[in-house]
Amino acid sequence: MIWLQYAGATVFAVVGLLVTLLTPIGVPGAWMLIGVAGSVDVTVMLAGGSALPFGLTSLAVAAAAAAAGELLEFVAASLGARAGGASRAGMAGSMIGGLVGVIAGTLLIPVPIVGSVAGALLGVAAGAVIGETAFHGRSAGEAMRPATGAVIGRVLGSLAKLPCALIAWMALVADAFT
Repeated sequence: MIWLQYAGATVFAVVGLLVTLLTPIGVPGAWMLIGVAGSVDVTVMLAGGSALPFGLTSLAVAAAAAAAGELLEFVAASLGARAGGASRAGMAGSMIGGLVGVIAGTLLIPVPIVGSVAGALLGVAAGAVIGETAFHGRSAGEAMRPATGAVIGRVLGSLAKLPCALIAWMALVADAFT
């Protein structure tokens, strides 16, 4: 029976690595892994198993790493806007716009991943422009530099999410093989 556990752990590791590497383009790889690992643990508990394939510690580490990646992605857009010369209103607008944009893009553009990514990028730019024009008195032309910075920050934040997703993957894979 131990070979079956190692086979399952191997499949989890390989498929998990693939979805983790897709994290920068909008796939919620770390969250998918956490969901699968938690579901496996619940299934084993309901079946009366004594040893859980994934423990609470590895799930907590993975969730903390995934949450840090999400936070990093949203804060990066704000910092990018600031690097582009945004005021606090433009920075806040880019963060709010990114959140609204990812939801709207997912709903309005029903192409997997494309809608979320496009919505997020358009949202951070629009949020920065709205923050700068409505609350800081800049013209739309003047607000384009902070908006561009917000988009660049969001892209870099998406790339910075990858190491966090890899930490989550490593924590869960290590627990799957022990």
